[in-house]
Amino acid sequence: MDDDRLDPPRALRLCLRLHLLLLALGAVTVTLTAVLRDDLVLEWARGHRSAAEILERQGLDYLIEEQPIAVPQFFPVAAVLFVVMVLLIGVLMVFFSNGHHWARVCLAVLVVMTAVATLSGIRVGPPQVFVVLSYLSLVVDVAILATMFHPDTNAYLRRTHERISATA
Repeated sequence: MDDDRLDPPRALRLCLRLHLLLLALGAVTVTLTAVLRDDLVLEWARGHRSAAEILERQGLDYLIEEQPIAVPQFFPVAAVLFVVMVLLIGVLMVFFSNGHHWARVCLAVLVVMTAVATLSGIRVGPPQVFVVLSYLSLVVDVAILATMFHPDTNAYLRRTHERISATA
């Protein structure tokens, strides 16, 4: 090894892999948002009085194609949020894996916010496949936080900080 960087512990490497798993679940969710658009609109319409009336009288196709009321565009929103999350997590993972505590804090906040948003999404009653993916991502969120604040990860960040402080 030509530099004096410390090798990241197993907990940190697992944490980074779990972030990748979370992003993979997000990619599946975004893809399903495009594929199951009609199901999402149908579930949304059932919880929206005006849309439910139009759905009952004229059907789902009329609601989607004619849009007598504003129908949410789930896919563009999901795709943009996913791209932002990929870029943000990607950049923060680089800093975190190199021992920067502030990146861990940012990633932890991001994971917690993602979990809160996921729980909010479950509450509105999406199609079942989204509920399953949501619960799976919540398990991954908890695992990420556990590995992120594991004693080995803490020790690695502390040693990295001490090494940087000693050379400064």
